[in-house]
Amino acid sequence: MNDFAPLRVAIVGCGNISGGYGNSLKTKPEKVKIVGAFDVDGERARAFSQRYGGGVYKSLESLLSDPEVEAVINLTSHHAHAEVSAAALSARKHVHSEKPLAGTRADGQRLLKLARERGVRLSCSPFTFLGEAQQTAWKALREDVIGKVLIAYAEMNWARIESWHPNPEGFYQVGVGPMLDVGVYALTVLTTILGPVRRVLGVADILLPERTFYQGPRKGEKCRVTTPDQITGFLTFASSAKARLTASFLGYSRQGGIEFHGEKGTLILSSSHDFNAQVETRTVEKGVWEPVPYVVEPFRGVEWGRAMFELADSLRTGAPQRVTGEQAYHVLDICLSILDSAEQERPVEVASSFTPPPPSDIAA
Repeated sequence: MNDFAPLRVAIVGCGNISGGYGNSLKTKPEKVKIVGAFDVDGERARAFSQRYGGGVYKSLESLLSDPEVEAVINLTSHHAHAEVSAAALSARKHVHSEKPLAGTRADGQRLLKLARERGVRLSCSPFTFLGEAQQTAWKALREDVIGKVLIAYAEMNWARIESWHPNPEGFYQVGVGPMLDVGVYALTVLTTILGPVRRVLGVADILLPERTFYQGPRKGEKCRVTTPDQITGFLTFASSAKARLTASFLGYSRQGGIEFHGEKGTLILSSSHDFNAQVETRTVEKGVWEPVPYVVEPFRGVEWGRAMFELADSLRTGAPQRVTGEQAYHVLDICLSILDSAEQERPVEVASSFTPPPPSDIAA
């Protein structure tokens, strides 16, 4: 029985992903309560409020000045993440931001500093390492099923954003791109399991410099691509493990997920983000693929509210906060270092670090 009051949250940004959060948060009202929403498009905020509850704020300032709001869920466009999160932290609100944490190292460091100074929590997507499949894979690796991990191969091939998103141009601008938008899913799983990255080598290019919109009222419009749409990073971890990660907004691909190759065999996680991804192993000794049983029955797809449920538990009961700003900043630093390396045509050292989270209780 939950004896604690639910965490009172407000949504900032009621666009494409807000429905996923709204639907998920409604499933556990004992943990999280939506008290309101704000969007620069007032009609979107009203639609969100009508469907998921809470009031409508006329401005970000009015939301942040409301003492009922304990935490802000920042679902704004990529380029607004740092500004909105900084305002919320400055107002002494806990923050969970969609990825990326920020577009620059300076902005990311500013957010970490603000959270420390104001005594509030900073959480940031991706949180999908909390998924049942991801926790199952991590537990199998900790139990030495394939021996010491030597190298991992990760794929985040997201095809054409413009084929489904009504406003895709922001994804193709400096400060976003495939590594910062979707590569972060794999990077968060990799760093959770293998620890901090110390050095990267990047290869990146703009392969399709003009994109045509295929959806929504702007169908037929075009935009220019100003940041690489095809990126591969080669990573060296502090643990000495290696990884190769590809993030792309170009091709339709059957490749996906993460392969972990160890001294005794291979473990495959079919998706970095779906909580019900397949987990399989093949050892040199057995020579056959075997499914790894889930630690518990998995959620199908992504439970978008899971990071907020964990944050609520941490604030109310003192449970560990597994989804942290420090890890999100390290992932941002890795992404930017890969892009720096590609531009400079040399390896780049990753200056930041973090303490990996403990396993979830389901897989402890």
